[in-house]
Amino acid sequence: MLTEVNKGVSIVVSTNKEGFLENIFLNFENQNWDTKELIIILNNDSLILEEWVNKVEQTNHVTVYQLSQSVSLGECLNFGVDKAKYEYIAKFDDDDYYGPSYLAEAMDAFDKKNADVVGKRTYFMYNSLKKDLRLRFPRREHKFFSKVHGGTIIATKEVFQKVRFANISIGEDVDFLYHCRQQGFKIYSTSRYNYTYIRRGDGSHTWKPKLQYLLATSLRIIKTNDFKSYVNNYSDDKHGRHFS
Repeated sequence: MLTEVNKGVSIVVSTNKEGFLENIFLNFENQNWDTKELIIILNNDSLILEEWVNKVEQTNHVTVYQLSQSVSLGECLNFGVDKAKYEYIAKFDDDDYYGPSYLAEAMDAFDKKNADVVGKRTYFMYNSLKKDLRLRFPRREHKFFSKVHGGTIIATKEVFQKVRFANISIGEDVDFLYHCRQQGFKIYSTSRYNYTYIRRGDGSHTWKPKLQYLLATSLRIIKTNDFKSYVNNYSDDKHGRHFS
């Protein structure tokens, strides 16, 4: 079994937005997986590195770097991967929600399924403006699949030694997963739980699909102010984990 003592996770986040430090930090701090580090790459010249460093200086295992905004998202992620000290590397998005057992569930899948890449193909999506919770790509849980959602990619260092993110800012995750398949790496989709793709409706997302596409690839769950009560449907007793 994987244990937190000898299986650490490096979380890599690239951001070009001023207002998401708290969300990045909370997603990291809330994880029920003690052996972890957070690597933040600032990808906007207007962000002040010293201010971000000062905000996290009292927190252990958090480092902040800055690259020019002319550097692609893919290259920022590669930079973070190269800085990672642990064997498992997780790509987190700056504006999504990662529940407390997100890492624990993924590491459980690495242990039991012998996967090389773990993520979610079925996952919750929440429109924070309309308070609408939906489920994207149903019936793609608990199975090996050709791809997973980009914000949920976790892979071993062995994978990253052979596959890098492309030098692009949109679609770098799709390209990465394609080359993982080409290299014969196994991609496993876990449950729908413990993660939510957040849509804010303010036009600030890097990926801007048409609303019709998002609706056509999802099922409506409920209108709610408390999406986390639906997303964090799991048990995690720190001894023998079971995930719904």
